[in-house]
Amino acid sequence: MPNDAVSGGAGDLRNPVSRPVIADVVTDCLADIDRIADEYLQEVRTIDGYGGAAVVDQDLRETAVASMELLLRLIGDLPVPERLAAMSEALGHRRAQQAVPLESLLRAVRMDFRVLWTVMLEKVPEGSLPELTKDAVRVWEAVEFHTIRAHAGYLNELASMAQEKETQRAFLLSRLVSSDGKDPQVLGQAARALGVKLESSFVVAVAAVDAQKAFRAEAVRAGVEQYLHERDGVLILILEDVPARAGRKPEGTRPWLALLDCFVAPPAQSLAEVPLMLRIALDSLPVVTAGRPGRHTVRDTWGQVAATRLGEYGTVLANTVLGPLAAISTHERDRLIETVQAYLRSGSVSETAGELYCHRNTVLNRIARFEQLTGFDPTNPQDAATVLAALQVQFPPGP
Repeated sequence: MPNDAVSGGAGDLRNPVSRPVIADVVTDCLADIDRIADEYLQEVRTIDGYGGAAVVDQDLRETAVASMELLLRLIGDLPVPERLAAMSEALGHRRAQQAVPLESLLRAVRMDFRVLWTVMLEKVPEGSLPELTKDAVRVWEAVEFHTIRAHAGYLNELASMAQEKETQRAFLLSRLVSSDGKDPQVLGQAARALGVKLESSFVVAVAAVDAQKAFRAEAVRAGVEQYLHERDGVLILILEDVPARAGRKPEGTRPWLALLDCFVAPPAQSLAEVPLMLRIALDSLPVVTAGRPGRHTVRDTWGQVAATRLGEYGTVLANTVLGPLAAISTHERDRLIETVQAYLRSGSVSETAGELYCHRNTVLNRIARFEQLTGFDPTNPQDAATVLAALQVQFPPGP
C-alpha cells in the first residue's frame, strides 16, 4: 500500500463499483469497534509472548482499538488522524521493549485480517456479498500496510536497544579496566554487563595493530565475537575461561590464538585480575610487530618491556656491562654478543654450538672471553640475568 494511504489518499484501494458496500460495512464496524477489539483480544492473548505481565490488558486493549480503527479507515479510504498515523511503528517499538518475540508480534498483527473479515462478512447483506468479496484485497493490503510498519518499528527498536546496550557495556568495561579491580560495585556491574561470573578465570588478549581484522575474523569463527571490545583503537579479547577451582588450573588460552599476531596475558584468576592482565597486555603490545608475528606471552616479551621501563637506569646498566666490548674489533664484538645471546636462550653449550655451526670449545672460549672483558659470567645465573637485561636494552628485537 502506498504511503498516501495514511492521509486517506489510498487511490489504489478505490473501487467505484463496490464503494457503497465497503463504505457501509466500514461505518458499521467503526460503530462496533469495541466489540471487534474484544473478539480480537480473546484470540491474541493465546499467542506466546502476550500472556502474563509482558503486555498488560490495558495496553492490549488500547492497541487493539487503535489498530482496528486505523485498518478500517484505510479500508474505507477515510482520513487517518494524526494520533493513528504512526501507531504501527509505535506498536513495533513497544513490543520490542516488552520482549515480545517478533514472530508473535507479526502473528498478532496479521490476525487482524481474519477478525476484521469475519466481522465484515457478518455485517454485509447477503445480496451484496459478491461485491464485498471483491474488496477482500483492500482488507489484506491494509493489514500488510500495518504489518510492514510494525515490523520496521520493531527492528528499529531492537537496533536502538542493541546500540544502547553496547554503549553501556563499553562504559562499564572502561570502568573495569581503568580500576584496580577492588571495587565490588564496579566488578558486579561489569560482570552483569559482560554476562560473566566474578569467580571465573579469563583469557585476556590484545591484537597487534595491523592484525585486528584477522583477529576479529578468527574470533567470529571461534564463536567468541561477543567477547571482543574496542578501546582507544585497541582490539581486546576478554574471554571467560574454565571457572577457577581448587586443584584445577585454568586453560588460560585457546589454540586459535596461536595462529594470530597478538599478546596473550597470563590467565586472570578472577574478574578482579582482568584490569592487571590487560595492563600487562597493553604494555607488551608494542613488541608484537610485523617482524615478530604470532602469539606472544610474558615469557618472550618481558625483556623488551623491562628494558623500556628501566629507562635511563637501563642505559647505564647496558654501558656498565657491555661498555668494555668497545675496546675490541667490531667483528669480535659481534661474535661474542651473538654467542652469549644464543647461550642465554638455551643455557646449553652444545645447543649453542649447533645453532652457530661451530665447535663447543669455540663457544666456551667466546664465553670466557666475554667474562674476561666485562667481568660478567653468562654461565652464572645472577650474572646471566644482568647480562640479559643489558642486552635487551642495547640490542632490542628488531621490528
